[in-house]
Amino acid sequence: MIDWIENHKLIRRFALIWACILITWVTVQVFIDISKITSAVVGALTVIVGILASVIGFYQYQRGKEDG
Repeated sequence: MIDWIENHKLIRRFALIWACILITWVTVQVFIDISKITSAVVGALTVIVGILASVIGFYQYQRGKEDG
């Protein structure tokens, strides 16, 4: 299993696609009814968008290990 994860790019790409889909879905849900936006909703949206930064960091780290 470890060999499969390390040698295949599927995990990295899946994480990137998952983050993009999640961010898109949450953003659409938030802006459907703009009157329901509160500070809690803004905080949650910020955390969800922050997931993308973590996934991109993971992606670049793994790519660097693969290239080097």
